[in-house]
Amino acid sequence: MFILWMLSMAIIATIYAEEDYKYDEQEKVLFSYDYEGVKIEVLVKGDATGCEKKAEDGDMMTADFHGFLASTHERFESSHDRGKPSSFKLGHGYMIKGLERGLQKMCVGEKRRIHIPAILAYGKIGDGKNVPPGADLIYDVEVIHIQKGTTPPNIFAKIDVNRDKKISKDEMAAFYS
Repeated sequence: MFILWMLSMAIIATIYAEEDYKYDEQEKVLFSYDYEGVKIEVLVKGDATGCEKKAEDGDMMTADFHGFLASTHERFESSHDRGKPSSFKLGHGYMIKGLERGLQKMCVGEKRRIHIPAILAYGKIGDGKNVPPGADLIYDVEVIHIQKGTTPPNIFAKIDVNRDKKISKDEMAAFYS
């Protein structure tokens, strides 16, 4: 049984190793739209059952991705380079702003090409390694799993005891005492 498991893992690793994944300008786009400064192209619709789970802030997502420089289509990062899909919490600043916006409302199985302007990526400074200053980026992303996050507590409401939508020094002091 162990040998069978090892063999299946080797096959999966071989299939997963997409070192030659390239940007494909000819890939068919089902539809595209702009969302808060990010151009989104849907390449594959997700979840054939009607997309019961759409990604939103607070959700844990697992996805495969490839990042390209928009100017040259040179790949600068990929989950495949790490040997496994990436997992992250959406909407908590773990990624560049443009990618966080481009992942909103994605479904399991959906594949998007997300065009991100430099201002929503690494800006004027680049990432210090592979992304030069002022570079626009393109990400091809496919969602593998979405786990609904919990709603964060409303700390403001807990501090604003008199419900005047303002926090006084006394309310702040009482909250931290």
